[in-house]
Amino acid sequence: MQESAMPGEKKPSVSKVPSLIKRWRSRNKSAENGLVPASGSIPAAAAHNESVAEESPASATAAPRAAPETCTSGTLAADGQEPHCHGTPGRRLTILSLDGGGVRGLIPAVCLEFLEQQLQAFDGADARIADYFDVVAGTSTGGLIATMLTAPDVNKRPLLTATQAKQFYLDKAATIFPKPGIFSSVTSLLGPKYSASPMKKILADTLKDLKVTDSVTDLLITTFDTKTQQPVFFDKQVAQRVPRFNATLQDLCLATTAAPTFFPAHQFDVPDPDQGEGKTHQYNLIDGGVTANNPAEVAILHAVKDLCIGDSPHRGRIPEFKGYRDLLVLSLGTGSSIVSYDAKEVASWGSLSWILNDGQQPIIQMLQNSSAYLVDFDIAIRFQIDEVEENYLRLQTSGIVGDMASVDGSSKKNMQNLVDLSNKLLDEKAKYRNAINGELVDKTYLGSNRDALTTFAKWLSEEKKARAELPASVEEAAQLPRDNATPLPSIATTFV
Repeated sequence: MQESAMPGEKKPSVSKVPSLIKRWRSRNKSAENGLVPASGSIPAAAAHNESVAEESPASATAAPRAAPETCTSGTLAADGQEPHCHGTPGRRLTILSLDGGGVRGLIPAVCLEFLEQQLQAFDGADARIADYFDVVAGTSTGGLIATMLTAPDVNKRPLLTATQAKQFYLDKAATIFPKPGIFSSVTSLLGPKYSASPMKKILADTLKDLKVTDSVTDLLITTFDTKTQQPVFFDKQVAQRVPRFNATLQDLCLATTAAPTFFPAHQFDVPDPDQGEGKTHQYNLIDGGVTANNPAEVAILHAVKDLCIGDSPHRGRIPEFKGYRDLLVLSLGTGSSIVSYDAKEVASWGSLSWILNDGQQPIIQMLQNSSAYLVDFDIAIRFQIDEVEENYLRLQTSGIVGDMASVDGSSKKNMQNLVDLSNKLLDEKAKYRNAINGELVDKTYLGSNRDALTTFAKWLSEEKKARAELPASVEEAAQLPRDNATPLPSIATTFV
């Protein structure tokens, strides 16, 4: 419902919203320094975000807060502005989020290959994606990539490089999504289009008996339980405390990729000693895309929740979470289709046409596209309100047509087309979402997406090196019981 102005009150125009936000922020900063009363007209989450320097109780009221620390690097823009990340080096949470999309997972895989190459240029050939992200979250095919990049080998190092993850798609796609038979269009109406058996064998050979808690960094996988009718998120930090979430990585991959109509739902049991000796917890799971095809916001909330009210391993080096400037988020999409439908056309559709129409699944595509868009828009607004939009980077391509728009187009030609499309995406101008109208706008000072990822890689490298220079007392503080740790703002007051 559109909010209406009170009698006699003029409602601000959209064009004036940015200036109003700045005036509100200035007023709240003054309020923090005891100069004016705090305004209650807008939620005060950003009031936590203006400082990265630690303060004593006395200095907090005696003097204005220190200016935020930033690290600067990357490609200079044509207008002379240099990209910079906000927050204190060594004290940020780094998050990687990977969308769902079937074989289109090849798109983020190619982008990650480029990112890992840049990290290796900065820090040596042994650099891996999982070395730089505190949380790696994935939905469906993104969950598969996330698992492959965070599962450990025998030396407790990431199982696959980003290049190997990309090759996994090129080598295994045709096995997982075999060429449909003559009667496939009929049989798919009566049951799943594909058998899960090929995927099960591939995962068994690759992941063995590894579990969530074995991952080399915090792994977060999204699913949906058809029996409880609720989303289920498998998170390493939670699994370390609650045994029933410590599923095998095989089961998680089969669950998060169990896209309705394509693969069967996945049922499995996990030991649940909290319920008694020998007890188990049963899951009945399908594709996480039903819940969050773009898991970026879920990843942010879980990371901050663990930091503020859980037992996050990072709370020693982040004694007080100050908001979005303490986050560095990379979100990779799998492309969106331009398949569109006229209202007069869909007005006559029955249930079958909404589910299956000319090889497409209109209702599923619409739900996933709108969900991914809203998550991106919401996160972009939050980072822009805090004036730290550089700390959030989203790569997504649109206008995919033909076989490339499908989630199961596994032919060699289509896979190569997806690789070419990915490289084209890297060469396109970096973009951000306008907080007023939701449209994508060129982020000119970042250059191309390739430039933006190179800059992001340098920030990740600087963050990792800064952590290595933190005093030993920081690591010791991380081991303190929660009651002795520095109080952190609740997630309710931090995220509005």
